Amino acid sequence: MIVLEHPFQEILTDSKDLELLGLGLVSMTQNKFNIILMKGINSSLLNNLIRNYREEIIKKEEGKIIDLIGIYTVYIHFFKVDTRILSIFYINEKDKLIKYDDLCSLSSQIVNEFCSNNSNSNLNAICTNVIPKLPDVSVSALFIVSSAGHSLFSKISAENDFLKKNIIQIGGFLSAMFTFSSEIIGRDSGDHLRAISFKNRQFLVTIKDDIIFACFTENNDSKEIKKTIDLIVGEFFDRYEERVKNFDGDVSAFNEFECVIDNYFRI
Repeated sequence: MIVLEHPFQEILTDSKDLELLGLGLVSMTQNKFNIILMKGINSSLLNNLIRNYREEIIKKEEGKIIDLIGIYTVYIHFFKVDTRILSIFYINEKDKLIKYDDLCSLSSQIVNEFCSNNSNSNLNAICTNVIPKLPDVSVSALFIVSSAGHSLFSKISAENDFLKKNIIQIGGFLSAMFTFSSEIIGRDSGDHLRAISFKNRQFLVTIKDDIIFACFTENNDSKEIKKTIDLIVGEFFDRYEERVKNFDGDVSAFNEFECVIDNYFRI
């Protein structure tokens, strides 16, 4: 681990070249932490990272950590600032190269701005600059269905009248496909159904804790859509994890999730 000393390093002049998947800025003390800012990363993932690395960060006080978490590379830069430790969590694709000197310079810029006591708008602008804007993606429909076939939430474009009239049947279809594929693939394999393809459309499927997230689309850029669905999955469980665990058949509480979907997809 490399320990950084104050004053902080040189300032990065063109942070757009970094194009990270996401970052989180967190202030920590021995007894508590405060998430100051998140970009391109959901709170569920960030909280997991804090849980995993907080003890080491508190012990070292200043330094850097690089680790692999699933499909991501995680870079953590942390600095002692007065009585707190300011930690910056960066997330990037595992196989994507990054200019590490530029990342260190970005950390210096973030910490200097944080210590300047200026408004958070400048800090927000610095961080926004390195996170590519989500693509303006149009999809036909999004369904969130339990493995038992309950349709928890759906949003369907106006022209897809057939889908609107058959929400219950679609929920049953997705549930049946999930059950069948689990038997074929093996429940303990760690893999699951990822797509159901038709002639010119497809369901892109993500499953977490027996909840099925299925996006119906004609768009061929499935990689970008799947990234977006992953963010949606995180936000859904941030809001409704306890309700899903203790589901009583009432789906009305999930209606407010539409405002989250509108931040990610045009439907």
